[in-house]
Amino acid sequence: MDLDKQIEQAADLLGKTPAHEWEAMALFTEQLSIAVRGEEVDKFQQSKSGGLAIRVWSQGRLGFSYLMGSGAGGALETAVAEALAAAQASDLEDEAGLARPMPLPQAPDVYDPALKAEPLDAKKQRALAMAEAARQAHPKVQHVHPAEIGETYAQLRLLTSHGLDLSHKSTTCSAMANAVAGENGQQEMAWEYDVRRFLADLDAIKVGSEAGRRAAACLGAQPVSDGRYDVILENQVAMEFLGLLGSSLLGDNVVKGRSLLASKMDQKVLSELVTLVDDGLMPKGIATGAFDDEGTPTATKILVADGIVRGFVFDRPWGARHGVPSTGNAVRPGLKAPPQVGFTNFYIKPGQGGLADLAAGLDRGLVITEVLGAHTADPVSGHFSLGATGFMVENGKITRPIKSIAVAGQVVELFASIKAVGGDLRFLGGTGSPSLLVAGMSVSGPGQV
Repeated sequence: MDLDKQIEQAADLLGKTPAHEWEAMALFTEQLSIAVRGEEVDKFQQSKSGGLAIRVWSQGRLGFSYLMGSGAGGALETAVAEALAAAQASDLEDEAGLARPMPLPQAPDVYDPALKAEPLDAKKQRALAMAEAARQAHPKVQHVHPAEIGETYAQLRLLTSHGLDLSHKSTTCSAMANAVAGENGQQEMAWEYDVRRFLADLDAIKVGSEAGRRAAACLGAQPVSDGRYDVILENQVAMEFLGLLGSSLLGDNVVKGRSLLASKMDQKVLSELVTLVDDGLMPKGIATGAFDDEGTPTATKILVADGIVRGFVFDRPWGARHGVPSTGNAVRPGLKAPPQVGFTNFYIKPGQGGLADLAAGLDRGLVITEVLGAHTADPVSGHFSLGATGFMVENGKITRPIKSIAVAGQVVELFASIKAVGGDLRFLGGTGSPSLLVAGMSVSGPGQV
């Protein structure tokens, strides 16, 4: 697919319409996925896709349409007409308009030519080696499925009627392993995952080994008695709670009255150990780029500093409704939907130490390594009650595995109760967190210690 030809044809058509402003974004992706069952490759998928997303601004009304494929056979003309019709049917908007050309920051490179140049057989061997590493991690690992690697190459170009002409290309590579361990008729499952921009940074062997180790470590897990515990949230679990809190920092929720933090500007609401950053310019970040999906320059923003709320993130339309400019946080979920407010690389600034260091000061507590049903938490009230698994902490040591428990609370109160922040910052996609020590979380379980 000729991405440049397609978007230039769209621009030519849009320039002949009565729209006051228009925007066209062309996106082309190539994807590869290889999965292993046992010692054999049982899944091999390659795909290419592309298309165009169109927005028009006409008499204060915004219209959107898209097309997949080349746009031949009149499909492009139809997409332009659908965008104009959508504008006529939409509500009047604040006069945000579409992005104008602005100086862009120097963004770190997120394209790895080595990923595309790597021979296919080497990719298959990486998936097989990851599965073998999971099996070899512990004698009690019984099987591994799936052990899967994935790769994506993406190229986009964004044009507007104001002369904006921006391009971006990127790569991502991922590894995921799911291992099952067994003993005395009991089985436990654990997974591990990582995604990187550059192949040299992806350690698939480590992913496999960690999945196997985690599965074996969970064998023999029992619940604990009800009570309040000092709880260490492992970094990947802390990310789940950060996602729940983060919804209150999104500009659309601020405008809609669905934010827990909208009225707390410049107030200390969270623990002084908590600093939240949204960084569109992070080196090698999964959400790194010089501009967002509306063409607004990205930046590094401190949203919470030492527990004090300092700002929120906006795209152009929601920023206009709130009377502020875009912060460079327009994110497209895909070609089939218009941009929406979202984070770039959103994370908690790390402290020092890992799980063992956080546990060292506890006489009796818990480490939570997985929560279930985080999507069921209410972002408006911030309340949650989630199934969880993990380990006991006794006399400063991480000891026996636990399961069949639930942790409950309210997310702002959770982040206000943080006693320590680890130094083990980890990202899964565009969200990152170190491990967190939280005082006095409510824990329920059917068993006794």
